[in-house]
Amino acid sequence: MRRFMFYLSAQLTGGFLYSLVEILFRGYTHVSMFWLGGLCFVCIGGIRRCFVHAVTAQKMLLCAGVITLFEFLCGVLVNLWLGLSVWDYSAMPCNVLGQICIPYTAAWSVLAVPAMALDALYCRYAWSRAETPHHGISSSDAMYASRCGMRKVTNSSM
Repeated sequence: MRRFMFYLSAQLTGGFLYSLVEILFRGYTHVSMFWLGGLCFVCIGGIRRCFVHAVTAQKMLLCAGVITLFEFLCGVLVNLWLGLSVWDYSAMPCNVLGQICIPYTAAWSVLAVPAMALDALYCRYAWSRAETPHHGISSSDAMYASRCGMRKVTNSSM
């Protein structure tokens, strides 16, 4: 139950924060963005915890790819299938069906950095886990890495 509550509260927190960002930059949002933003925040946190040995740039690219995939799937459902016209990237360069584009993928990679930092703080303070709020490897990151099937890399194993 604790794990369920953790992910539910992360979903709600991420959804709220993404909706707030969208309102600040666009002036409005849509309820689908609340759910998509929350799902992306949960995934960003999972990437941060499971890929503890990856450098930040690798995590940024992985986060951008996952967010772009979810954005495309949500866009096909919400914009193309349901016809709600929440966003349209047709005028943007390198777009796919007007649902995703390279400039926003780059923006998601940049936004992944503060989201990963927020996830670290969220885990440490909201859930009382022994974790440092920087991008180094902490004891709880090592615990999550072992849960994700990753082994600790030492100088002798290189």
